[in-house]
Amino acid sequence: MKCTKTYAWRGRLRAVFLCVWIVSVAFGVVACAGDRGSPFVSTFASILPGQSGDVSKQAAAIPYASVDLSVNGAGGLLILAEQSGGLTFWQSSSRETVVFRDGYLNSTRGLQANLLSSRQTDAAGNLIQPWAETQHDSVRYQVERSWEDSRGRRHAGRAQALFECGAEPESVELPLATFDLTRCVESLQWESGKKTRSVVWRHPDTHRVWAGDAVAWPGGLHVTWQVARPWW
Repeated sequence: MKCTKTYAWRGRLRAVFLCVWIVSVAFGVVACAGDRGSPFVSTFASILPGQSGDVSKQAAAIPYASVDLSVNGAGGLLILAEQSGGLTFWQSSSRETVVFRDGYLNSTRGLQANLLSSRQTDAAGNLIQPWAETQHDSVRYQVERSWEDSRGRRHAGRAQALFECGAEPESVELPLATFDLTRCVESLQWESGKKTRSVVWRHPDTHRVWAGDAVAWPGGLHVTWQVARPWW
């Protein structure tokens, strides 16, 4: 079943929960979060202790676009709730939401701390998405992000960024397939003097992002993901 680019959220969630119930019965397990103390709870289960490959089995059984996603180490398989242009919305059963733009972390809502906005501009002030850049394997740009900490206090930061990709693809095992992907590193030098580094693995021809390991701000959210079923 091919996913379309528009989604009826309520109908999709009902279908997802039905699929989850069927999958859970087939597996003979009760779906539960891997860390009940975490602010992030996946739509399904996290990988259960002793259940190696559980996310892959879930993804194989459910015909919707999905990602294996974690926030600060807790998470699981999520189904695409909505898509709007380059934005994709991944939402848990309790409404924690992670938003990607062109396959890369853009914002979050409903977590204990949240990335509120993220924008990247070139030297001329034009908005760019370096991970989707098809002409160059090395890009310099500026990043502006705002976030809310666990106490509800809002912050903003600016950084000089360098996005660099390796010369040769490497084999990356994903939940449902193994691809040769290019490893790209985003290095940020913040005005505060702190540094952060994030990594994405993208297809060498299409530059679609298939996996990521991102730090949203210094000392902030750590989000990792692997695409199971793509939405493109």
